[in-house]
Amino acid sequence: MKKITIVVLALFINGCVSLSLGENLAKQVSKKRSKESVTLDAIAYDSSASTMLAINHILPAKSAKFEMINKNIIFPAIKRNDIDVYNSLKFLAPEAPNEDGTYTFIYVANPYLEDKSYDLLEILVDEYGRSTAEEYFDIWVNCFAYEQVVMTFR
Repeated sequence: MKKITIVVLALFINGCVSLSLGENLAKQVSKKRSKESVTLDAIAYDSSASTMLAINHILPAKSAKFEMINKNIIFPAIKRNDIDVYNSLKFLAPEAPNEDGTYTFIYVANPYLEDKSYDLLEILVDEYGRSTAEEYFDIWVNCFAYEQVVMTFR
């Protein structure tokens, strides 16, 4: 009976010490997480900034042409027309086709400058004149398999 009492007492004390240590550890982890959350939230969420995504589904036979016109015609025109717009833009090209064979190219404007123009035809007209701009714009439009999807995020 003595042995059982000693074993039960030892287990009880061990359990109390473990609970006490576990509670202290949980408090420390909780404090650390709440400090990290404040820091991460401040970095990850900026309500004053916005981002624009333009998703372009391009025909398989036109994907090389679409990439070429963006790199050689459109982005150089944007750069000469408005360096701020140019610096806010990224052009993402896919590594592989989609299941339906189309290719998804994405324009990312981050930050999206609301007081600036991202109107492609307008930029091309300013840079190349109406006639040439319309030719380039037609080449660009004829690459699409589906209508461009534009989304903005804050």
